[in-house]
Amino acid sequence: MKRWLILLSVGCLAFAGVANASVQMGDTEVDLLGGWVSLNADGGGSTDAWFVSGAVGYFVTDNVQVQGGGLWASTDDVDVYGIGGRAKYHFMPTNQWVPYVGGQVFWATADPDGASSVDGILWGPVLGVRYELNDVSDFYIEYEYHRFSGDAGDALDDGHMILFGIVHQFK
Repeated sequence: MKRWLILLSVGCLAFAGVANASVQMGDTEVDLLGGWVSLNADGGGSTDAWFVSGAVGYFVTDNVQVQGGGLWASTDDVDVYGIGGRAKYHFMPTNQWVPYVGGQVFWATADPDGASSVDGILWGPVLGVRYELNDVSDFYIEYEYHRFSGDAGDALDDGHMILFGIVHQFK
């Protein structure tokens, strides 16, 4: 799967076009994303689920964005809620295709069926590419890897996510 993501990123870079500055310092944006997550339980076993997240972000430079947001995932076995933040570095911010990398840290709580809820930290890297649809809207695809620590790490080990989203910018 890692090779596929690298190939996707390289392919997106090859088709990079010039735009009027897809992202710029001072832009504030709201995003909504959803997709598929695979959560691995500590001690074995995994479960797949749909995932939803929303965030508000601000570009402190043309390349660096900070975000605050929340997330939710639900399966037959466990519900996961979180609140926290991300930081992303955008390469080639003036192109129509804008790849980025970053990291995230969220406080998370997991509510497994038949057990008491557990809290902890969800953290991990982020990799994605966004495509400028118009002056204020972008579409993006993102991969996230999640690690869990604290009491949540006793119930969940890690997770892989592939997400699709839309961004609305306030310039």
